[in-house]
Amino acid sequence: MSCLRPMLNTAIRCQCRALQRATVQSSALGSTCSITTAGQMVKLQQTCVPYRPVHMYTRHFSSVSSVQYQSEGSTTPYYTPAAEEKPGLGRRLLKKLGFTGKLRVNKYRLRNSGLHMYACCTDGIDFSDFFEACGLPDTLNSWFLIMELHVWMCLVRMKQEGEEGKIVCRWLVFTMWEDIRTRGKAMGISSSQMTESLNVWTEQFYAMIFSYDEGIICDDRTLAGAVWRTVFNKSCDDPEKIERLVAYIRKQMQHVDALDTEQLLKYGKVPWLPFDPKMPLE
Repeated sequence: MSCLRPMLNTAIRCQCRALQRATVQSSALGSTCSITTAGQMVKLQQTCVPYRPVHMYTRHFSSVSSVQYQSEGSTTPYYTPAAEEKPGLGRRLLKKLGFTGKLRVNKYRLRNSGLHMYACCTDGIDFSDFFEACGLPDTLNSWFLIMELHVWMCLVRMKQEGEEGKIVCRWLVFTMWEDIRTRGKAMGISSSQMTESLNVWTEQFYAMIFSYDEGIICDDRTLAGAVWRTVFNKSCDDPEKIERLVAYIRKQMQHVDALDTEQLLKYGKVPWLPFDPKMPLE
């Protein structure tokens, strides 16, 4: 045991330094990751061409075993989960080394679930209905705004499933960025423009997570503010458009939360409820 004490002390110091770095990065993100400025959004709308021809093509996901994961960010469940037993120091050290312990579903199946879940966020949605109801132009940027909303719903649901859910979230977000790069390349967007757009979208994506999380655990007014800032870029004068999208999010979240956990972890299939642009409001 005495021979392990120096290793444990070193691990504790490394965790403390990592926690300090994470705290600094979190505070910096909160101050700098405000929703995309109007100038950036206008520039994206002007440079992005309609995505429809790309939306119909068959994607071939490349092997990503040797590529670093994109961070999936941290989402807050919209209800308070049951208290879980805090793992001991030894278990946390094993987790840092990559030993996750026994999982309910195989890692490779969880990876495929993340890929399938992202495909549901792109192929299982009629984007034209959202463009019509929200008054958005048919561009890659508008597609991204609606797609990331559904990715966030999946993240909220899977964050409730412990280590297995984290693995699915990691692959879901990784696949999202890979697919966006592929779409941009297929649409003929230059490398410099795509890099600039990805930087803007990355900031927007993680700011969106914080904003939607706050809205889903609070009231409809807070959620409506998040939708107004994110989807409409603070330029919507029709409250019915915002109200209709808020009602859709609430209804969709209840539906996703009721889906069978085992089926989600094994197959990653999310059957979305249809969005009615002319849905009557209460």
